[in-house]
Amino acid sequence: MIVAENRSITHRNIVSKLYSFVPAEIGIALEDFRGILEQHGVTPDGRLFFTMLSEPTADVMTAELFMGIEEDDITVPPGEDVMFRSYFEVRNLHTIRLMEDIDAQSQVAYWELAKHVDTGGYHQTTPVFVEYKQSPQDGTYVEMSVGAVR
Repeated sequence: MIVAENRSITHRNIVSKLYSFVPAEIGIALEDFRGILEQHGVTPDGRLFFTMLSEPTADVMTAELFMGIEEDDITVPPGEDVMFRSYFEVRNLHTIRLMEDIDAQSQVAYWELAKHVDTGGYHQTTPVFVEYKQSPQDGTYVEMSVGAVR
């Protein structure tokens, strides 16, 4: 796998929420998040990414889920624990792109990024980000990234 360096994630109008779930149930967490947003009149626009805040081998994964929205501002009750950011940016990322067999390749990519950071003499500065993207041919691919500097 090829690791691209000095990449970034940049978005406008992003909402996020922390979740803990069994990895196989990430779809349930995403649907819950989408439902909370729609219940409060917020329109997701299709952009989706998350950060893994626990090891990928953990039985229960803690992650911050992020969704892009159409609105420039939102009003969601504090009890929903949804955070809005008008601008979101993370720099100095080391990134691997997964074009196919994403589920099977995710573990391999995670450990490849960890090895790249370790053997390259880098200091990890962010959790691992997993960003879902659309190719021009309407296929979905994933970019897995971690912030690291020397």
